[in-house]
Amino acid sequence: MRALDIALPPEAVYRGLEPPVQKLVMTTHMLYGGRWDDCAEDIRRRQAGRPYLYRLQLNIDDPLSWLHCLKDYEAARGEGFATVIAGDR
Repeated sequence: MRALDIALPPEAVYRGLEPPVQKLVMTTHMLYGGRWDDCAEDIRRRQAGRPYLYRLQLNIDDPLSWLHCLKDYEAARGEGFATVIAGDR
């Protein structure tokens, strides 16, 4: 995983992500309303064998690290991927 450049707008960052990470961004915004923590909790619950909301098929080695990185990017940038996701549907 690499650090995301907060100098770049969300559209540029999203387009530069590997397809599985783009899928994670899309999934988080579509299923969890863009709430990174909710998605992370669902993944943790599934990994622990506890009840979860969605069965996610993510081909990412460490989705929780990516979620943290993406959340930090949005917080630092002050804007999120929502407009990118809306245009990508």
